[in-house]
Amino acid sequence: MLLWITIITYLVSGYKSINNVWGKSESPLWQLYAPAYIGLAAHTAQLVSAVSIDGMLQLSLLNTISICVWLTIGVILLSALTKPLHNLFTFLMPAGALLLIIAFFAPQLAEPKPYSGAMVFHIFIALLSASIMVIATLQAALVDIQTNALHDHHINSRIMKVLPPLQSMERLMFEWLMVGFMLLTVAIITGGMFIENIFAQHLLHKTILTIIAWAFFATLIFGHFYLGWRGQRASRLIYTGFGFLLFAFVGSKFVLEYLLKVS
Repeated sequence: MLLWITIITYLVSGYKSINNVWGKSESPLWQLYAPAYIGLAAHTAQLVSAVSIDGMLQLSLLNTISICVWLTIGVILLSALTKPLHNLFTFLMPAGALLLIIAFFAPQLAEPKPYSGAMVFHIFIALLSASIMVIATLQAALVDIQTNALHDHHINSRIMKVLPPLQSMERLMFEWLMVGFMLLTVAIITGGMFIENIFAQHLLHKTILTIIAWAFFATLIFGHFYLGWRGQRASRLIYTGFGFLLFAFVGSKFVLEYLLKVS
């Protein structure tokens, strides 16, 4: 029941956001935020019961994705108190609802496990960094849409009217990128410190993909501050880095749980 409340409220919030960006009428912002807050509260309660089982943690692929959706929406709602982030709901809310629907119908194959406090910290930082990179990637998508509208001389289009100026959007994109990059760096360091046997736990490929993603983000940050990289070059590097990060977090876990049956 809690999961379906979450899905429905996320969809309502996403619909209102889509209507604001591409529709003919604009809804008051409270109609975007109210269902999002209700959904986040229901999602929180649902996650507690799904993840914590008999003093152990059920960190299956589906639960991990659900946690990332929860973290991403939670971070946006918190940051939206001071930043214009509601337009990100256009992509995030429908995608989040769809992932939760898939998680509801797909089988949970991983068994609950006991985790040390250090490992819980590492996992939380890793998932939070991935969630922040989701926000940076969505922000890059909006920047691309805005840039294309400018290039096509659609200055008076609805999307140009509802989005902040392009310079502000790009600055926000790089702010998210920097935060996500710092968290990802911490996640890599703590992983090296707290994971005892990377080979026995089948984490080598995940580590390599994560480091490749980190390298793309590091290259972009260097290029932006020292070479002036921005625009579509920046967004493409974000997409590429996020693609490797997605394979590291989701692809590797999918292969282990669903193909190799390693929980």
